Amino acid sequence: MSPEVIRVVLSRRNLLALLAKLDGHPPESACTITFPGTSEEPGLVVVAEPDAVHYQSRPTPSGPMHPDTEAWIDEHFGVGSGR
Repeated sequence: MSPEVIRVVLSRRNLLALLAKLDGHPPESACTITFPGTSEEPGLVVVAEPDAVHYQSRPTPSGPMHPDTEAWIDEHFGVGSGR
């Protein structure tokens, strides 16, 4: 992997936690998961944002998504990219 690339690996549990926080559970959540650093690796903060906030300053709303993935998201959550 290139030194310019930061690889973030999250468990399903962590991804679901971010989704729950993004949906307001708990209501006062900062939508953030923090991983403390070690002497060998830096810490990491992962923040989830609503699509409207995340894409508001971009000329296009979002990049392409595989149609099967988007269909699954729409079916289960109703929050696909809306294309």
